[in-house]
Amino acid sequence: MSRSRSLRRSFVPAAMLAATVSFTGCSQITALAPVSGGPLQTVRVGILDVLVQEGVPILVAPVCTQQPTQFTCIGSTIDGREIRAVATLSTPYTMSVTIGGDVLYDGDVQSVIDAASVVAP
Repeated sequence: MSRSRSLRRSFVPAAMLAATVSFTGCSQITALAPVSGGPLQTVRVGILDVLVQEGVPILVAPVCTQQPTQFTCIGSTIDGREIRAVATLSTPYTMSVTIGGDVLYDGDVQSVIDAASVVAP
């Protein structure tokens, strides 16, 4: 096989990847996240959106578990404060996100996701 032919083969996938990355903005990827899983993933995306929006320095991202009546998600900040989120199991999902006992957000999960997925002009 000629050298020019092998270069073309490796260049085409690399060019396609570069084009895909350049046309896909972070907000578009974020907007797709809620459809990538079930209710637990939707709640987790909402929690992460709140934490990012509020500029919380995250050491351990909240890990969510499902209990009989709610989702509970626990993580920590860089300075060692507990991140705790509790969300309803039924739609519309509502959640309360606290940091070290202080309420950071209390409200509808979908509203947070929608606000985070809006692309600024």
